[in-house]
Parts: sequence; structure tokens; C-alpha cells
Amino acid sequence: MTTSDAQMIARAIQEALNTSALKALKAAADAVKAGAQSADAVTAKMGADAPREVRNVVATLANNGQLNTLPAAAAAFEKATQRANHALEAHITSAEALSDAKQNDVIADLRGKYGEGLTVHFDVDASLIGGLIVRVGDQVLDNSLRTRLSAVKNSMLTS
Repeated sequence: MTTSDAQMIARAIQEALNTSALKALKAAADAVKAGAQSADAVTAKMGADAPREVRNVVATLANNGQLNTLPAAAAAFEKATQRANHALEAHITSAEALSDAKQNDVIADLRGKYGEGLTVHFDVDASLIGGLIVRVGDQVLDNSLRTRLSAVKNSMLTS
């Protein structure tokens, strides 16, 4: 397994856990807003599939008489999750401007691998001659014709 495959799997797991926790926290916050005053009443509204960690937070807050902080905590967690999902950016450089359809294909492919929160930027650099350079986070895939021709040149010079 490559490092990028492992990172893709890790991001998918993190996104799934964040989504599940956020759903449970929002349900808990709604229960508190509706007047729930005990851990049992709040966890009943979260549903059976709520993560254990969120249930533990609700129980701790209830024991400390702080259930009223759940709506603010849910809002803060939602903002933190959104920031984490939007933190990853992709920069695509092509030799010529890509059509809207090709840009949409590239975006769909990258978001399928890195998550829906990925922000994608497109640039043009005619010196590439053809192909693309894709930068996502600290990963770079240089499939430009300029780089391939340079590799052929280097190979011929060393032979």
C-alpha cells in the first residue's frame, strides 16, 4: 500500500467519524434545546448509532450539570470539522486552460480520493507543453510533457 493510499483511507475514516459525531452532537443539542435535562433523555434522542465518545461527553456534562453547553459545543465542533475538511487544497497546472467539463472531471476524481471538502485551483503554464501537474497537500504528481521529455533527455545523456 502506498502512502497516498493510506492517507486517502485515513481521511475517509476521519470524515466518517466526524460526520457521525457531528450528527449525534446536533441531535443532543436539539434535545437540550427542547428541554431534555438528563443524560438518558439526551442520548435517547441521539439514537443507538451515536458514537460512544459522544455518549460519554453527554454523560460527563450531565454529571457536572452542564448539559446546557451542548448547543455551543455542537456548533464549535461543526466549525472545526468544516475547517478540517476545507484545509486540504489541490492546485492543478495545465499547459492550456481546461474546459469546464474537464475541470469537473478532475474535481470529481480528486474529491473522490481526498474528500468533498477539497478546494481545487486551476492554473495555466504553457511551458508544460502538455499534461498536468497535480499538487494536493504535500503530494505532487507531475505528468507534464515537459517533465517526461526531460526524463528522456537525462536517460539519453546517461546512456
